[in-house]
Amino acid sequence: MTFETFIPARSKAVLELTGDAPKDFETSREKFMEIQPDCKYTVAAQVDGVKGSFDAILIQSPLIGTLNQKNLVALMKKIAERLKPRGTLIFTLDNIGNADNLTALLEGKPPKFKVTLTRDELKDAIEAAGLNVLRSLNAGRGTQVKRQLAELAKTELAVFVYIFTACKSRPPKKTLIQTLVGESTVCAPIRVHMPNAFFMTDPNVFIVSSPVGKPYKLFDKDQFEERIFINQRMSFPSFAVGLDFFNVLREKEILFISEMDDHPILWEDDYKRTEWINFRAVHAIQTSTPYLADFLRQFNPHVTVFANHLRRLPPPRDFDAEFRQRKPITIFFGALNRDGDFLELVPTLNKFAKQYGNKLAFKILARKNLFDALDTPNKSFVGDLKQFDGQFVSYDTYEAAIRSSDIALLPLRDNEFNRAKSDLKFIECAANGCVVLASPTVYADVVEEGITGFIYRDGREFANKLNTLIRNRNMRREVAEAAYSYVRYERLMSQHYEERLDWYRELLARLPELTAEAQARVEKFVPKFKDEIAQFRARIAQKQAAARKQVAVGEQIIIPE
Repeated sequence: MTFETFIPARSKAVLELTGDAPKDFETSREKFMEIQPDCKYTVAAQVDGVKGSFDAILIQSPLIGTLNQKNLVALMKKIAERLKPRGTLIFTLDNIGNADNLTALLEGKPPKFKVTLTRDELKDAIEAAGLNVLRSLNAGRGTQVKRQLAELAKTELAVFVYIFTACKSRPPKKTLIQTLVGESTVCAPIRVHMPNAFFMTDPNVFIVSSPVGKPYKLFDKDQFEERIFINQRMSFPSFAVGLDFFNVLREKEILFISEMDDHPILWEDDYKRTEWINFRAVHAIQTSTPYLADFLRQFNPHVTVFANHLRRLPPPRDFDAEFRQRKPITIFFGALNRDGDFLELVPTLNKFAKQYGNKLAFKILARKNLFDALDTPNKSFVGDLKQFDGQFVSYDTYEAAIRSSDIALLPLRDNEFNRAKSDLKFIECAANGCVVLASPTVYADVVEEGITGFIYRDGREFANKLNTLIRNRNMRREVAEAAYSYVRYERLMSQHYEERLDWYRELLARLPELTAEAQARVEKFVPKFKDEIAQFRARIAQKQAAARKQVAVGEQIIIPE
């Protein structure tokens, strides 16, 4: 088990102390370096002899698991001296009675994890060393145990690792970021869950996210000093619901943000029916592109762009080894809702498929109709047609398909909706060594022609550039390496997530002012929806009265069906 997700992603200097770890012990260095390539990551058995100061220090169980309280506190104080003022300490502790140890003992073998320290003793030692505990949790992995062991054991069978994070200075304000997830399959992973994972690596930042349709608990100021509520792509069913949502958050002094990464024009009738309250009745809006930001500012002046980024940088591809294998040159396409754009390219692709024969192959993700349109046996469909008609696959499967391809086609027709799309597919291809041939819509703003990729503006240019890419492997390699470098230095989430946290805190500092502005934006539409609001409030009062009988504490926002 590795612990890279607990190390603050901004860390440029990390120390991992392993103690007397076994030879097969896996450190977190390799995986964290994918998240933060600029990090100087040092692994050592003991802190003695290590030079420098660190943004984060990861103290592994083999170092501390058998120490008595006095020695443990002394060691913690020594380690803390090497921590920068804003630094974070991460402690891991294997639990004494985990299944692997019990299995080893019953088989006459020494325990795998040498631990005498308990979770409570570790917590006491952290505090005795003058450190501030930020959070504590358990991380576990599955294990197989014999049935006899499960029946005999009277302790926890999971292979739990207890994890504490701590700091030596006064902890920052306790901050909660809540998200109401309106679209969970495609957008939430990149726009909600990945940023949340990075936020949680910062001291005292906590995350809650829930799907639309369930009662939602809000927290008070005595629980979290700073509270941010993000509505991700959930469209209010009526103006009255949006107004009520805003009023509840306003009364609790919670920062209310709308997250939108697609052009609302696709749902324009729904938004018009509610006078665009989704964007008026919030303190601010976060979005993914400047084009989309310009559109949204007509409803709210406080709009900030956070471009899409990647969680990690995959290892660079070994093109020399790939060239020696003499595999077919593989063309990749994988996108939803771009059938019209792709079908225009099919005649050219079929022409090249016939011309190059077994030297050219295709990988098509998500769209079976496009796969069927290719007139060649040298093609593979990425996806399971028994699940979601093959349209959705895991991100690992998607990334593997790109990484095993040489050229990626990114067609995007020029229209109002597409102009607001992000360049995410380009950076995903660039990070995996796949050269893009893209339409100018969106991609002309980020792809450096002939340097990090290629842009085509008509069918003739598409055919000429694709033919050149098929024939010239050295050109593909040079462009792929330049694009990879661009992602490495510009497009990783670890380089940008703090910008969001800083923005949230800037908005929190102006909350009364922003609340007054939002209230003024929505109140001018209240007369138009007077009857709707009255009916809604009567209905919600009945539901809240019923809910109070079942809910002992906390408040609920109830969204009517």
